[in-house]
Amino acid sequence: MDTPMNFALTTLASAGVTTALLAALGWLLRTWIGERFKASVKHEYDDRLERLKSELRAQSDLDLAALKSEVDRQAEKLKIAALSFSDVQKATIPRKIDAVDNLWEAVRQARNYIPGELYVCDVLTDDELTDMRKTVPLNDLRLRLLDIDAVELSTRLFGDAEKIRPHVGEYIWALFATYHGLLSRILFLISGKNEDRRWYRDENVLRLIASAFGQNRVDVFRCLQSNRYDWLRREFEGLLFVAFEHLLNGKAFSEAALRQAQDMESQLVRAKQDQG
Repeated sequence: MDTPMNFALTTLASAGVTTALLAALGWLLRTWIGERFKASVKHEYDDRLERLKSELRAQSDLDLAALKSEVDRQAEKLKIAALSFSDVQKATIPRKIDAVDNLWEAVRQARNYIPGELYVCDVLTDDELTDMRKTVPLNDLRLRLLDIDAVELSTRLFGDAEKIRPHVGEYIWALFATYHGLLSRILFLISGKNEDRRWYRDENVLRLIASAFGQNRVDVFRCLQSNRYDWLRREFEGLLFVAFEHLLNGKAFSEAALRQAQDMESQLVRAKQDQG
């Protein structure tokens, strides 16, 4: 028969086993529940991730389609604009070429209309041009200068160039008009009754040169001792050639060039007013 001590020991042993079993069962339950929770969270995460990816792909497809549509629309606009520009160019280039030819012909003809007396004056000194009565040869030249009809010559120099103005643009036209205005002013000064025929000191002449070439070139002009008219002719023809090339290449003149054209026009008006 078991003693009370044995019974107590047996009971404690059974209780220890039960406690251990309960502890193990609790650990198993916690682990199982944790794993189920983790699996549930992962499943939810994976599901949401897939939905987000799907939504992003759908939105990306929509954005790509919208972008492609916009690109196609802009490309069509550019194509139409290019075709229109090409048609305009085809229509205007021949007119521009004709206008350039006619304007250059007017410049070339101006050389033939310039009286030889101007070229003679171009090599005279300051003293000789101040009073041409001092010697017989210079006085004879003075009398020939008085016979020059500056107004009639000015009209011939200009010719019928006005008709080509719309096809050369304001800058080229301003250059040509300034060149014409300078020639007219020079002829007016050397053919007048004023005995001082140093036209290159005239304020209107200097302002016209500055409007076309800039003040730096005026300083160069002031330093010339002779051949001043020939210098002006070469300078203007050089500018015209550059402007012709710019025009025929289809390039637009800059804002600075257009402002310069306005300045040349205003100086021409002022010179005409002073000339009366």
